[in-house]
Amino acid sequence: MTSTTSTILILLQLSSLILLTSTRRVPASTEEGGTQEESNEFVLDLKTVNGDPDNLMAQIKHLASALQTCGFSGEMQHMRLFQLTNQSVTCNDGTPAGYYFRRSQGSKKWLIYLEGGWHCYDRDSCHNRWQTSSKLMSSRSWLKTKTGTGILSPDPEENPVFWKSNVVYVPYCSSDVWSGTAPASEPGGYAFMGALILNEIFKELLGIGLLDARQVVFAGSSAGGTGVMLNLDRASAMLAEAGSSAQVLGLIDSGWFLDQEQQTPIEQCRFVCNPAMALQLGTKLWNSIAPKTCLEMYGEENKWKCFFGFRIHETLQTPVFIFQWLYDEAQLMVGMSEPPIQIEHWNFMQKTGRDMRASLRNTSAVFAPACYAHMILTKSDWTSIQVRNVRLHKALQCWLKKNEPEEQVLDFTKEAGVPLFGVSKETEYSSEYGSGHPMTTAPPPTTAEDEEEDESGGGGWWPWKRSAETTERQTRLSKKRNGRKPGQIVDREMQGDDPGASAKRPTPRKKKRCQLRLLDHATCPHCNPTCPKKINPYTGEDIEFLSFMRLMGLDLTALAQQMGLDERALSMVSPAEALVMIAEAARN
Repeated sequence: MTSTTSTILILLQLSSLILLTSTRRVPASTEEGGTQEESNEFVLDLKTVNGDPDNLMAQIKHLASALQTCGFSGEMQHMRLFQLTNQSVTCNDGTPAGYYFRRSQGSKKWLIYLEGGWHCYDRDSCHNRWQTSSKLMSSRSWLKTKTGTGILSPDPEENPVFWKSNVVYVPYCSSDVWSGTAPASEPGGYAFMGALILNEIFKELLGIGLLDARQVVFAGSSAGGTGVMLNLDRASAMLAEAGSSAQVLGLIDSGWFLDQEQQTPIEQCRFVCNPAMALQLGTKLWNSIAPKTCLEMYGEENKWKCFFGFRIHETLQTPVFIFQWLYDEAQLMVGMSEPPIQIEHWNFMQKTGRDMRASLRNTSAVFAPACYAHMILTKSDWTSIQVRNVRLHKALQCWLKKNEPEEQVLDFTKEAGVPLFGVSKETEYSSEYGSGHPMTTAPPPTTAEDEEEDESGGGGWWPWKRSAETTERQTRLSKKRNGRKPGQIVDREMQGDDPGASAKRPTPRKKKRCQLRLLDHATCPHCNPTCPKKINPYTGEDIEFLSFMRLMGLDLTALAQQMGLDERALSMVSPAEALVMIAEAARN
């Protein structure tokens, strides 16, 4: 059978599948003067292939695009807004809270995402927030539908991890880091019901498919990421109590804040640049809840301490994947009240990077690039970020697979007490950074991320044991091979009369553990070449980090003089090299 014939048969099978599932709409012919209607048919013209590889690839891509939508029209790819049935649980201003939802037929995987957006902690700060960011306190401006980007996108190219999951997007309108349980104390006052909003959403989702979920990823960015940590164990318990057997996991994006000494005098910025003091006020105003395990460690009077990731993380019972920029822009802006344009700022930024890296020391799954940025998961280019040649989505896929619940398999040898394949059913795997996790002895999934090297330097996945007979046989073969003279071996192989030559095959690549702890070792912000470009606020164009700093007010001449650097030398090297020189000078 020729390759062209084989290809045509494959295309015929694919087209049959598409016609059965009616996965793509194409315009149908219309009568003159009539309106165009849509048909569920997909038209595949095999006559146009004619052995042309370019045309063939175009047809295949066309088929893949049709299969991708799985029966959904463009509008059905949007997330639809649903207001909470319980109208007593509201946003800050009393308007109905709610969520956006996109169902994926047949999928038992769910992604529930919390929006971020800082918080307010007293009457003045909440009034100021209303004046400047009312959309974060009310649902009045919410649209009926929303198009997801990044991990919320239905496009498999933009979102190779969650594109076919059931997606829930929860907009932030409670200003309490998703922790509040306080109704408005007076007419016209603000309600803080973030935790109650989540209670109602989970109740409603259980009735529309969440109860049958196999894996639920609870994700959030910035204040939404902190909100995930505050509610993660509680959400897992709620699902279990409802009868769900789903594996619940947490995914945190830029929600890992440090409790640092600030650079700006407190009288100049009040509580804005002192998160600890703001949280002490806020948790009382919001009547916040926090995980029981964290309260047992720090006490009810220090509930605010549970809002810092490096503290609450060690008390969580549910697995968490942490994404965190080492030079988090929001963290640094809080500490400095402006971009890093002075030598004191550069010193503080370097210290923040070191402190951030140290605070992530005990995390079991972390991805931390050395970039000056904030948030990533809802950005369209989120898959481009790398640490040590590992892409973010690959590391995340690996972690999800390692935590994926196993299918129940009938063990016919259980009654006889004989383990399958002569290997114990479970082995204990312990890494350098966490306690042991049960790992089955079934062969691991073959994925691209399996090829990555583990940070601890581990080898293959499974510790297979050779039998005594196999070891003896291999020893005899080894002695036999070693008994030959080198020249004989080479000569026989070159002449083609080596009896074992025809049976020789390339040695298969050893499967390596995925890397789950990826912390950038770059010594300066934005030295990682995959860091996202900064945006020129005046033109909207992408610019280099150093150019952005100059635009924000950085006097490179004055900074170079303060650090004892040659400005001409700085101007002659690349922006990345200049950043390294500045960072090294600041450290010294």
